[in-house]
Amino acid sequence: MSDWQPVVNLLVGVPVALLTSWLTVKFALRRFQSEKWFERRVDAYTKVIEALHFMKHCTERQLRAAERGADIPKEIENELVSSYRKGLADLRKLTDMGALLFSPEAVAVLDTLNAELLAATDEQSWWEHLDAEAAAISKCLVNLRGIAKRDLNA
Repeated sequence: MSDWQPVVNLLVGVPVALLTSWLTVKFALRRFQSEKWFERRVDAYTKVIEALHFMKHCTERQLRAAERGADIPKEIENELVSSYRKGLADLRKLTDMGALLFSPEAVAVLDTLNAELLAATDEQSWWEHLDAEAAAISKCLVNLRGIAKRDLNA
C-alpha cells in the first residue's frame, strides 16, 4: 500500500487543486465585474448631476439677470448657453441609457424633468420660462441625489 500512496495523493490532490483554482478565478471575475459595474453607475450618476449643475447655474444666472432687468454681456451669455446646451445634451444621452444604468425611480425622475423642460418652453414670458426650468432642474437635483445615494449604497 505504501507504494501507491503518492499516486493516491496525486489523484486526490489534483482535482481538489483544479476545483479550488476554478472557484477562485470564478469568484475573482465576478467581483471584478461587480466593481466595474458599480464604477460605471457612479460615473453615470456623477455625469447626470454634473449636467444638472451646469444647467441650473446657467438658468439661475439668466433668471437673476431677468429679475434685475440687466443684460448679460454677449460673451458670458454665449458661454452660458453653450454650457446649458452641453449639459442638456449630456443629460438626454444619459437619460436614453438610463434603464441600463439607473434604477427605475431615477429614470422616472429624469423623464419627469424632460417633460417639465418641454412644458417650460410653453410659458408666456422669458422670466416664466427660466423660472419653470430652474424649478424643474432644482427639483430633479434634489430627488436624484437621494436616489443615487440609495442606489449606490445598496
